[in-house]
Parts: sequence; C-alpha cells; structure tokens
Amino acid sequence: MDVLTDLLQRSRARGAAFSHSTARGPWGIRFPTGAKLAIHGILGGEAFAWTDDPGRARHVLTGDVVLVRGPVEQFMAHTPGADVVPFAYSRAAGPPHGARRLAFGTETGEATTFFCGAYTFEGELCAGLLAGLPDLTVVRPRAGSSLRATLDVFAAEILGDAPGQQALLDSLLDVVLVQVLREQLATDVETAPAWFRAMDDPAVGAALRAVHEDPARAWTVADLAGAAALSRATFARRFTALLGVAPLAYVTDWRMALAREQLRDGGTGLAAVARSLGYASEFSFAAAFKRHHGVSPGRWRTSKAIAG
Repeated sequence: MDVLTDLLQRSRARGAAFSHSTARGPWGIRFPTGAKLAIHGILGGEAFAWTDDPGRARHVLTGDVVLVRGPVEQFMAHTPGADVVPFAYSRAAGPPHGARRLAFGTETGEATTFFCGAYTFEGELCAGLLAGLPDLTVVRPRAGSSLRATLDVFAAEILGDAPGQQALLDSLLDVVLVQVLREQLATDVETAPAWFRAMDDPAVGAALRAVHEDPARAWTVADLAGAAALSRATFARRFTALLGVAPLAYVTDWRMALAREQLRDGGTGLAAVARSLGYASEFSFAAAFKRHHGVSPGRWRTSKAIAG
C-alpha cells in the first residue's frame, strides 16, 4: 500500500460535490471557511481566485483545479477584489436530485461554470500532507493526463440530472482529489513530504509500501532491506538519506501516529491498540508510547478528551 492511499483512507477523508455554479457579468463569491480542504474545478470560462489578498489572486482557466487549504477565507470572482456575496446566495433552484445548481452575477454575459467540493479529515494523519500545500494551489492538468480525463467525465455528469448523480459525483470527486494531490506533489517536489519523494525510489518505496501494508509486523532492518532488495547497510543509508530518519525510527513514528488516532477515538482499549500495532502486551505498548511522547497513553488520551 502506498503512503498517500494509506493516509487518505486512515484519515477517513470525506468529500462531497456540493454545487455546480454558473456566473455571468460582474460577480464575486465568498466561500465558507470550515473545510480543511476545498476544491474548485473550472468547467468553462475563466475567473480569479484568492484567499487573504486579492493582489495575489490567481487567474484560473477552463480545466484548472483550485485547491484551498483551510480553514481560511477564500474568494472567486470575475476580477480580483470584486464585490462578493456569500456562497449560499442562489437565484436558481437545484434539481430534485444531484448537484445543487447555483447562479451568480447577472443573467447575461460570458459564462464561467465551475464545481465546488469540500473535504474533512478525521484526526491528524493528513496534517503533514495538507501542511505541505500552499493556502491556494492551482493545478493545470496536462493534455492527455488521467486528471484531464476524469475532469471531462465529471463535467459531463454534473451537467445532467439523472438518478444516482450525487453518489457518482462524490466518487468522481474522490478520484479528482487523489489525482490533483499527485500532480501537485510531483510538480512541487521540493516542498512535498519526504515520504512522497522517497516513493519514487524503487527500493525505499518498496520498503515504505511494506510498512504501510502491515504496520503491526515485527519489522527489522533486515526485513525492510529484503523488501527493498538491498543489503542492510546500503538500505539503511539510502532510507535515512531520503526520509531523514532511520528505518526502524520511521516504523515507530508511524505506529505511534496510528496509536494516537485510536486513542483519540476513545472507544478502543489499550490492550486492543497494542495488539493492532504488533506489541506483545499492553505494558510493552505503554512503555513504547511513553518513551516516544513522554506521557502514558492513558494520560495522553485523557488530556485530549479534556482539550476536545
């Protein structure tokens, strides 16, 4: 299992294609701020998108996808700094099923059409992934790319009004999210998380997939080197150079991240958490957790419950 898939699945990323909008003439929109990640796809026409400063607005064209890392104020308009209305404003009733259809601006003029979606992520597993993104990112799919093909399917579906449309759009939005993140991380690889860069290394990438496929296994450097088809010494050097941590330190860090998510949920006992992560007993898990965090897992869970 690759790291991006593991992160998105374990953080239970939930999204929805919640609107299909058409804007004409002078127009401007202020979007809600609650989502951890918002996505806007330009299906036709052009617009300007910005967060805190209209002077830094990005010009977006047909086929572009805008990612906004929240929670942050976000705007889209026919020109930077235009007067805006809240996104909830609508002059057009939605269909009985499927994507809500909204209209902004005037009834005449060149049309800009776009879809909007919002994502929530449970816990903190995706925090590092999202932190690596700018507040606002514009991804322009390459001609012939899989993202371009998915957007074409999305655009065709959102213009219709067939039963089951919302379920299909939600699924397509998930595909768009993964493809956009993949293209963005590959384009701006210098700021991408270390694990993303390491996945391009055939040997280290194989070891990372093995760890994420079975984090509870009692991994040794020899086991990971075997998955990478390298000698132990060569593998350890290459892994540490790419990830910035030694192989077994990475395994422990990932197990502790998974432990924190289970403890945060509150419904899993310490013994069950220990078993799920490959520890021989609740006591060995508690000792490892305390070494890593400086506090026992029970006290850590209590502190998060009080804070939350």
